[in-house]
Amino acid sequence: MDFDRFQRLLQRMERSGVASLSQLVGCSEKEVAALEARYGLHLPQTYALYLRVMGHESGRLFTCDHMAVFYRYVLEMTAEQRQTWAECNAEDGSGPPPAFDLPSDALLIAGRLGDQFEFIRCRGQEDSPVWYFNTWEWQPRESNPSVLAWLETWCGEAERAIASGYFDSYPEGTTPLS
Repeated sequence: MDFDRFQRLLQRMERSGVASLSQLVGCSEKEVAALEARYGLHLPQTYALYLRVMGHESGRLFTCDHMAVFYRYVLEMTAEQRQTWAECNAEDGSGPPPAFDLPSDALLIAGRLGDQFEFIRCRGQEDSPVWYFNTWEWQPRESNPSVLAWLETWCGEAERAIASGYFDSYPEGTTPLS
């Protein structure tokens, strides 16, 4: 795993005002193990590291776009969405089309407003591409080649939000809608 790259990301976050080290709250080993057990998966090493370092709080990293990315969301999101999609299909066919198949080793790691999602594949590998799909197209596509690239992309988004004055209007950022 590229620990140096991860360390450079943390330094960048601190330098740019995205998050100081004191604003990072990670998950315990027990929480990471509970997530793996919940879905019968073995997380990619980089995603497990993200969780251990900032799985509960990450300053402004994800607070500029209603993102559900923290442990409390990720722990339930995959199961909840699979159930919702199945119920929608059973009731009125409004769930995913038959051609859509969220792989059995997929873990939803991000949700936005209940209709946009990102997932990783969990086979115990070092890293995973991050895949995006939305509920109006149901066409998964790779959004980032790795979890580290995903984190770097969100760091860039947070840096742009800071530069644009977004946090002057929304000092706490935005949170996922419940």
